[in-house]
Amino acid sequence: MNKKRLGIVALLLMVAMVVAGCGQTKQTTKGIQVVSSLDFYGEAAKAVLGKHGQVTSIINSPSLDPHSYEPTTQDAKKVAQADVVIENGLGYDQWLSKVAASSDSDQQTMITVNKLMKRTDGDNEHLWYDLETMPTLTKQLITRFSKIDPAHKADFQKNGQAYLKKLAGLKTQLAGLKAQAKGQKVAVSEPVFDYALKEMGYQVANQHFAKAIEDGTDPSPQDIDAMRQLIKKHQIAFLVVNKQEESRTIKEMHQLATKEKVPVVQVTETLPAKQTYLTWMQQQFDAVGKAQNVK
Repeated sequence: MNKKRLGIVALLLMVAMVVAGCGQTKQTTKGIQVVSSLDFYGEAAKAVLGKHGQVTSIINSPSLDPHSYEPTTQDAKKVAQADVVIENGLGYDQWLSKVAASSDSDQQTMITVNKLMKRTDGDNEHLWYDLETMPTLTKQLITRFSKIDPAHKADFQKNGQAYLKKLAGLKTQLAGLKAQAKGQKVAVSEPVFDYALKEMGYQVANQHFAKAIEDGTDPSPQDIDAMRQLIKKHQIAFLVVNKQEESRTIKEMHQLATKEKVPVVQVTETLPAKQTYLTWMQQQFDAVGKAQNVK
């Protein structure tokens, strides 16, 4: 998706400030209140909380663009009343940090995933494709929830460990793919899936082209020609396409790969409807496995 740095509408910032400034108390709903920008981070929070709180994920549909999302008045109120707010960081969901800052709550905990993962500005923002991210976040949530509600610390520990065990299955699946990768080159439509590809042992051969697509600019004629040659000469193991953002140039590359019988692995940037983080990753890793088996 095109990376946009849109500011928050002034009215929404005022709403958030009013909610906090009026002395309005947090929701009386029993348990810890959590707001997450992205639904898969919210999934981890729900897994750890169990019945001891409530999680609201603002980006909860594949039709919503996290880059350009403009929070509603209701979103601002939810954030102001939250005990814990989870954001991705690296500018991906900057609107959430701005609304959270305006809530001015001394008791609110802000968890910024890129800081947990020690990633800084300029690093790839698609942190959830690094398989260390969700376990790291889950462990952090166990700690934070236990401090907020120590009476249920044992439950948070039990719930968190159960979720971590499920996540471990993805590492096993990826290890099997890595054994077949053999350091081969791949091409990508944009750097959405790059963390996973790196962990598998693949090398991205068209980084300059992919960065242009991510930034919303046209790749240079030289980059386009170079990518065509990668496909025509079968110099890549497969092509990775973010199917949520297939521009005319990407569609052309997709069609060329199909014509040349170069496998195409389709991924998405946001969680598909009716899927969990686990099933989402598993299906995309399965697609890589199928590409590896194409002769």
